[in-house]
Amino acid sequence: MLASVVVGATTALVIGSVVNSVPANCVPVLVNGVTYQQCGSTWYQPQYIGTQVQYVVVAAPR
Repeated sequence: MLASVVVGATTALVIGSVVNSVPANCVPVLVNGVTYQQCGSTWYQPQYIGTQVQYVVVAAPR
């Protein structure tokens, strides 16, 4: 289940939410050996389940 909070006309995902794909406007950012996907202020960390990749919404990495 995808948890989200509606803010005005946009949807902000809650940290810990899991999605199967990220929006097309995301850019890859390498931080400490992990390639995150950054979409504006939302950050996604890849998580592999077998050969499938899912993305977990995380706080901005440091």
